[in-house]
Amino acid sequence: MANDPLYDALLERIEALEAREELLTVTSHAYQVVITTILGNLDTETRDRIITMVDEAHEIAYSQAVNRSDKHLSDIIKGADEIVQRMFNYAQGGAHPDR
Repeated sequence: MANDPLYDALLERIEALEAREELLTVTSHAYQVVITTILGNLDTETRDRIITMVDEAHEIAYSQAVNRSDKHLSDIIKGADEIVQRMFNYAQGGAHPDR
């Protein structure tokens, strides 16, 4: 199997996908730091208004996904909401988002 060109192509594709996943993860973490820093440097009233708007947008998107019976999308939105809640908590002076 080690000499099979299809096997080699599959391994190359897996490596490319893993590299892409790692790049997306690093990029996501960088954006989380940037957004958290911006929110942390805003005045409390502005920061809280932004947090409220994002919370409302998440609720609307989640409700729409549930109404369409799109479990995959609703799971993605739930996961994103968990991340953003940690960011908001940290921006408001709470514990570090990775802890």
